[in-house]
Amino acid sequence: MRTIALLNMKGGVGKTTTVINLAHVLTHDYHQRVLVVDCDPQCNLSNFYTDLGDETVTVADYLKSTQEPFWEDCLLEVGNGLWLLPASPSLWELDLASHKNGDSNIMSLRELMEVIEEDKGMDVVLFDCPPGFTAASTAALMAAQEVIIPVLMDGFSLEGMAEMLHQITSMHQANPSLEVGGVLINQWHRSAPVVQAEQVLRAMPVPVYHQTIRRTDKVLESTMVKVPVTEYSIASSAARDYRLLAQEIFGEVPTDE
Repeated sequence: MRTIALLNMKGGVGKTTTVINLAHVLTHDYHQRVLVVDCDPQCNLSNFYTDLGDETVTVADYLKSTQEPFWEDCLLEVGNGLWLLPASPSLWELDLASHKNGDSNIMSLRELMEVIEEDKGMDVVLFDCPPGFTAASTAALMAAQEVIIPVLMDGFSLEGMAEMLHQITSMHQANPSLEVGGVLINQWHRSAPVVQAEQVLRAMPVPVYHQTIRRTDKVLESTMVKVPVTEYSIASSAARDYRLLAQEIFGEVPTDE
């Protein structure tokens, strides 16, 4: 089972859309069982898939240690081969409580992943992390094997890269299996500043995915109708890019013999 966290200290860089579209490609093209975990109190990923009820088990329940590391009756099935562990706004309060008292179980998601893997319940888990090292994103990094860092090609992203890599590296003592899978250039378009920033990024001592995700309004449209762009506009540049990114990360799409 591969566990991958999508993280950036900045918001608006395409973490959630990348999770949504990788999950769609993995379930439909690779026939994988995929769990998406929403660690962001804004709940964009959760609201994309479903309307949450009051009795829904969320990431906050695990972090507050009010939920045992069981999974079969706790996850929401939101598609063919696709499950969701949603977020909730209570993650805001949990961050405040954690800051004051340190009372959040950052090992809870790792414990959950261990149970799911032991049961052979999933093939891939994707964590959608909020900006910054919150209690939920720290718990995701404790549970993940890889980190994907979506970025935009601007000066702020490049300036913050060193600090973010330092923070991820500092997690190695607690989670030695955690590695940076790669930096993903999002909303790429052909302009002199973007091309120049890409050259600077690729010269840094950090893995950068060869595949970029091109900018297109089809991605924005797809979020409005709550359909992955890989399904909403399969011939769009971004849809093609996400499929090529999946191949770069997970290998060639398996063929039926």
